[in-house]
Amino acid sequence: MKACPKCRAENEETHRFCKKCGIDLSGSSFQDKKEKVLGAKQEGPSWSIILLIVIAIALGGVAYWIVQRNSNANPKVSTQPKVSGKIDYTGQTIRMADVQAKVENGKIAIPVHVVKENKFIRFEYEGKGLKIPLYAYLTMAGRVVTGISMCEPCKSTRFRIQDRKLVCNACDTEWHLETHKGIKGGCMNYPPEIIPSVIEKDSIVIDEKVVLDWKPRV
Repeated sequence: MKACPKCRAENEETHRFCKKCGIDLSGSSFQDKKEKVLGAKQEGPSWSIILLIVIAIALGGVAYWIVQRNSNANPKVSTQPKVSGKIDYTGQTIRMADVQAKVENGKIAIPVHVVKENKFIRFEYEGKGLKIPLYAYLTMAGRVVTGISMCEPCKSTRFRIQDRKLVCNACDTEWHLETHKGIKGGCMNYPPEIIPSVIEKDSIVIDEKVVLDWKPRV
């Protein structure tokens, strides 16, 4: 059906003249209006929509860049509790201080002040016939990182902080202090494994069960 441009009466598509007013429906005035309507329907999206799409793509690119830039972050380190301000280890060598941990009610605890004073400590868990070396150190961001004090391939249980690196005392393999990413050495793929800890009543607390369940990777 097509509407008469003059009286708006509905006419069959095959009609040349309007059945009501008799106007010539094949004239240029009718065709012009029809073409305008069809042309409007076929127009592409407005410039405002195109602009919004371009902005969305640009923002997506920025977000992807930020994620990629931070992709080297180790979530096991970045989620650890913060107990001090920033620390600058540049030009320093911090060796492990041996301390005694308290084991009670399924928890292994070390006072926060002991780690803050020494920066890097080593202690041992003994239970159920096992003796497992553990460590705790402060990152440059002031977070306390705890874990198994073992370079598994070479079996060393002692490390040091040297500048911004964690270094095995036996094989001298180096890892980034904040990310545990290997820098150089033969054991780069096996940084001392991180075990989560929490702060409770001024103590750094590790779940005893997590330590008992630990198994060497090599």
